[in-house]
Amino acid sequence: MTCVEKERLVSEYETTTSGFAACLTELQRRMGVCSKEEYERLHREVDEARVKSEQARLTLEQHVAAHGC
Repeated sequence: MTCVEKERLVSEYETTTSGFAACLTELQRRMGVCSKEEYERLHREVDEARVKSEQARLTLEQHVAAHGC
C-alpha cells in the first residue's frame, strides 16, 4: 500500500533539491564574472535553497519514522 503523504513529501524533496542544484549551478556559472553584490545575492539564494532542501529531507525522514512507511 502506498502512502500518499510520503509520495507528496518525496516530491517536495525532489523539487527543493532540484532548486538547490539550479541555484548552485547559476552561482558557479556567474562566479568570477559578476559583481560582488550579485555574487552575494546568488550566494544567499544558494543558502536559502539548501536550507529548504534540508528541511524537506528532515520532514520526509520524520514522516517515515513516525508513520513506518
